[in-house]
Amino acid sequence: MLTIHINDNWLVFCVFINNKLSLLKKIAFLNEKSSVFILKSIKKFLKSNKEELLQVENVRLVYYNNSSTLVPSVLFDQDNSLNYLKLNVKISVNDFVTNDSLIEDEIKNIYMPYVNINNYIFKKYNSFEYHHYSTILIEEFKKRLSSDFNQNLFLNVNDKMIDIIYFDDGNLKFNNSFSYSTDTDILYYLLFTLEQLNLNTEKTLVMSSGLISIESELYALLYNYIQNIDVLDYEISENQKYNTVLRSNILLNLCK
Repeated sequence: MLTIHINDNWLVFCVFINNKLSLLKKIAFLNEKSSVFILKSIKKFLKSNKEELLQVENVRLVYYNNSSTLVPSVLFDQDNSLNYLKLNVKISVNDFVTNDSLIEDEIKNIYMPYVNINNYIFKKYNSFEYHHYSTILIEEFKKRLSSDFNQNLFLNVNDKMIDIIYFDDGNLKFNNSFSYSTDTDILYYLLFTLEQLNLNTEKTLVMSSGLISIESELYALLYNYIQNIDVLDYEISENQKYNTVLRSNILLNLCK
């Protein structure tokens, strides 16, 4: 299995052979790049690791961007897919829009993948699957709901972006992403979200993941304001050299 995580600022490649992580590589760009540049970087990686990839049979792309929105399946109309994104992102009539189904097809996650990258991967491997990262994230967090709290809020800290996802009595009620520069930004967005959702910090469990640990300065800052905050634990590779990258993104542990 080859999984490619695609963001305008970075790429992460995960290669699993016989269900074991054999290669993990992260490429960070100096600034935001176009889909043309990103595709060139993907081609370069595939060429440089040709032998390692000979056994790869399945390929998955995971798109990290803010060009997505959630719509209840009962209200979803395929012909209006572009219109759903109007408030979130600048669009044109020729943009390609697709959707993921999540939470047992209760919700559609509508987003724009990169057509040039999809076409290249399809041409090279004949078949592949692709998803928006928030689809996988929401599904994973739903599995992690605590029965001790009716209200569960998840904070995922990624490179320059955080995700805040809220479940009330097991039902998804809120999902949004915010760009950040400092730990104080993260605190602001978290407290703002709690306030807007009328959530009591003493009755709401905040589960965090990604670029945060109990020993981090970010955790100490958040704990000053939210006592019911914990850090999700998840499997880390037996190969120690990959652990730093794996801990930075919960989804990298799910890429197989």
